[in-house]
Amino acid sequence: MPAFSQNLQTTIKIQAMDMSRALIKNDFVAFAEFVHPSIIAYTGGREKLKANIDSAASAMKQFGVEFKKILIGNPGPIIDYKNQLQSVVPQTTTMQTVLGELEVETSLIAISMDKGKKWYFIDTNVYKADKIKTVLPDLSPGLVIPPQKSRNSLRRKNRTAITNIFLGFFEKAKT
Repeated sequence: MPAFSQNLQTTIKIQAMDMSRALIKNDFVAFAEFVHPSIIAYTGGREKLKANIDSAASAMKQFGVEFKKILIGNPGPIIDYKNQLQSVVPQTTTMQTVLGELEVETSLIAISMDKGKKWYFIDTNVYKADKIKTVLPDLSPGLVIPPQKSRNSLRRKNRTAITNIFLGFFEKAKT
């Protein structure tokens, strides 16, 4: 792998980790710096996005759901497509719930519009592939997004209910 690509992958991982820390700390200002401008527009602007994230955080607290950690994996190949650099980054999110621990393996789509200095991230657990392509039509067809996986101490029925509650609040951000 060329050194340039390795440097970009390091930058992607560092910025994804910064975004994850901001999410865990509920630091909207820092978190929003990593949200793609098209996603912000799709959700109705920064203020509406902030209101919906605050609402989701409040609901998570009410239901006893708390982020424990978010691990960022190594970015996949970087694709240069339509004047953007794009990659898929694995992420593992661990949440504590009243019913037990929930661990979800998903992917982030990383996009840079300035040759890799600044990266934006789209969580494929929150924004499914069909919606992502509507909002971001310039995604490379070469991006391979693995299916989501869940591992936890919850029974399947409870895991599905908690996951749906969690995702439902983020879905509101798009209405």
